[in-house]
Parts: sequence; structure tokens; C-alpha cells
Amino acid sequence: MKKNFFKILFYFIFITAVVSVSAQSGKLINDELHAVSLEKNLIGDSPNRSVLVYLPPNYDKQTKIRYPVVYLLHGFTPAANKTWVIENEGLRMNIGAMMDKLIAEQKVRPMILVMPDGSNKFGGSFYTNSITTGNWEDFITRELTSYIDKKYRTLPNAQSRGIVGHSMGGYGAIKLAMKHPDIYGAVYATSPCCLDAYPNPNAPDDFLVEASAVKSWEDVEKTSFFARTFLASAAAFSPNPAKPPFFADFPVVKKKGETDTVAEQAQARWLANTPMWMVDQYRANLMRLRGIAFDVGTREELLKSIREFSGVLKRNKVQHTFEEFEGDHIDKTAERIETRIMPFFSRMLVF
Repeated sequence: MKKNFFKILFYFIFITAVVSVSAQSGKLINDELHAVSLEKNLIGDSPNRSVLVYLPPNYDKQTKIRYPVVYLLHGFTPAANKTWVIENEGLRMNIGAMMDKLIAEQKVRPMILVMPDGSNKFGGSFYTNSITTGNWEDFITRELTSYIDKKYRTLPNAQSRGIVGHSMGGYGAIKLAMKHPDIYGAVYATSPCCLDAYPNPNAPDDFLVEASAVKSWEDVEKTSFFARTFLASAAAFSPNPAKPPFFADFPVVKKKGETDTVAEQAQARWLANTPMWMVDQYRANLMRLRGIAFDVGTREELLKSIREFSGVLKRNKVQHTFEEFEGDHIDKTAERIETRIMPFFSRMLVF
């Protein structure tokens, strides 16, 4: 009799624990938004955009609570916004399970995460307004924010809104926060690309030769990763509707055995979209942010430019946190998001 009692008690405790854990799970929603800002782009991309939304545990039960929102911008990857939830490749993470764990362990406070699809026919939008690829900055900062605030129980103000990104997304996060402190209160960029005056027209990079030789969309499909990012950057930063099929001006054209062809006007347009060169113009905006942080792996080619960006901020007396970690471009991203980035927003945003 006594043995049966303990068996029943153990079973009751086990079931209660399972139910409790289940009740602490958040919800991942695959939403979709028709982006007016992306209509009539010249490369034929659909304006209908996938948007993954993470809702914290008990969102459906505690209906009077409103939450801060963090926007996550992905890098230049075929996985697009799915990169945040694919455990067996790329960043190797499941943002929903990670947030459930962090919230359950009281390491971060409950918040909503929004993960838009920022990819395009080239591979990535760089979250930049362009007549060629669409007005991505407007989509992310205006349309998407408005849509999320209307559909979900958010705290609809800049102090309760953050933005983070990896690689191309890190670039986008920094630039958008720099330009829109009225929308975002804090920013974190992990391994952000494109902070300096890239590309260097004097650099003998093979990918510039490869990109310069591309003439058709069929060629684009066969190009290397770096050549494709160059094409995507040109479409974002130096669009030209009079130059099909890519509707873009290249800042430099490299051909083997020939003198480089440099387009100074296109170079100037690239520089205008380079955060390191934008700090002077947007210093007052940067000073309004509640928190600025970024990091980079010590085994990354981006290390030098990110260090230099930190130096530019220091010279302009813009407070920020810059960390270097042992790792490459992707091997520690999930760990950084769990141990540094989400706790950062839990501290910086107003709940």
C-alpha cells in the first residue's frame, strides 16, 4: 500500500512537471506581410515577405501584458530568416527554444522577437532603400514596425524596441538604428559586415574580377559567395534603372590584364551607406540610443574593420560596448545570442 502511494505521488509530480514545462513554452508564428515599400522593384521580387514572430510563454494567457520587441536581421544566406530556427546547419540554433530556456531561468525577461525575410534575387537586400531592389529600410523601420505594433501586444515606443543582426544583418542593424533612434532604443551587431569603405578599388581580389564578368542572371547563379555579395551591394548602394539586367553601377570593374575602371560617383554612393563614414552625420542620433554593442570573432577577416569602427565611435565620444571572442564568423553566433545579446536587450529596453 505504501509502495503504491509513492508510485502515485511520483507519477503526479512527474505529470505536474511536464505540464509546467509545457506551459512555459513560447510560440513561433510564421506570419506574412505584403510590403508596399517593396512593390515595383526592378528585379521582380515578391513584395510578400515571410516574418517569423516569437511570442513569449503565457502570451495568450496574460492578455493585459505588453512586451518589448527585438527585431532580428539575418545575414547573406539562402536560409534567410529561417537561419534563426535551423538547428542542423548555418548558425545551428533554435531561437524559440533558446528564449524559452532563458526566460525560464530568469536570465532574460519575456519579450517578442520579430525575424523578417530580408533576402532577394541577388541573395541579400542589405536592408537599404533602392529603386532596384525595393525600399528595404522603409519596410523594416516603418511598415513592419507598424504591422507588428498593431497585430501583437507590444510596447510601441523606441525605448522598448531593439534591433540586432548578424553579418549583413549586423550592418543593417547598425545603420537603421543610427538613422532611426525614434524607432529603436538599442542595437547589437554580431560580426557586422561592410562597416568600412568596401570594396577597395585597388584590391586585387579575384571575386571582383568574377563579379565584373557577370552578364546575366544565369551567371549570377554560378558565381561565388563574395562575387554575389558584391552584385547585391551594387544593387543596394548604387542602383541604376538604366542598366539592365542588374540595374546597378559597379564602383570598380576589374578585368585580368587591364587597368581597373573606377566609377567615382558609384564609389561615393557606397561610402554614403558605410556606417564608419556615417558616424559624423548621425552622431546626435547615436547619442540618443540607450545601448550600442557589437562583437567579432578573432578569426574573422572582419576583425580589423570592426575594431576601426569602434575607434571612430570613441573619437566621436559615442559610448558603446565592443567585444572580441575566440571564434570565426558563425561558430559562436548562437552562443553569443544566448549569453550576451538577449541579456543585453533585457537590460537596455524598457519593460
